[in-house]
Amino acid sequence: MSKIKVVICSKNKAKNKAVENVLKDFIKDYEIVSINTESGVSETPIGDEEGITGCKNRIEDALKQVSDADLYIAMEGILTKTFDETFLCGWTLVYNNNSKTYSYGCSAKIGVPKEIISNLSKDERLSDVVAKYMGSTDEEVSNYGTNGMLTHGCYKREDEFTDSVLCAISTMYKRIDE
Repeated sequence: MSKIKVVICSKNKAKNKAVENVLKDFIKDYEIVSINTESGVSETPIGDEEGITGCKNRIEDALKQVSDADLYIAMEGILTKTFDETFLCGWTLVYNNNSKTYSYGCSAKIGVPKEIISNLSKDERLSDVVAKYMGSTDEEVSNYGTNGMLTHGCYKREDEFTDSVLCAISTMYKRIDE
């Protein structure tokens, strides 16, 4: 079997690490190419549909940049509302360029305080608003992401996307040891 070429639709360290955390358990021989892509959605997408749309847009952009890969993996952190509460979670889409099919995965959700939501605009990154609210340093934002700041380091951005990548990839592939 030949090496599987995987394009990650982001150069973000946490997203790339999440993909590496998962792929090694599902694919024996692969190479990763990380590229910057455009989501075409809000800086902080609201709702599942906008998050999934952002992932699909990233994959379409990636296909224009690198057309010969086997898999394309796009991730979006989103806010979602249930009843009167707002939650942070992450979506992952895996696109198989050979079968032309998508696989979807979503992470666990973390409650976001109302004070943060009331200070957020569509053009702002949620992490910037959370950092101000929590009094976090740039280093903490970089190391933990919004998730990590809200959970005091217990569930970081890498964890969020490891979960969503696992949910998406495991519907396409079996673990190597199974």
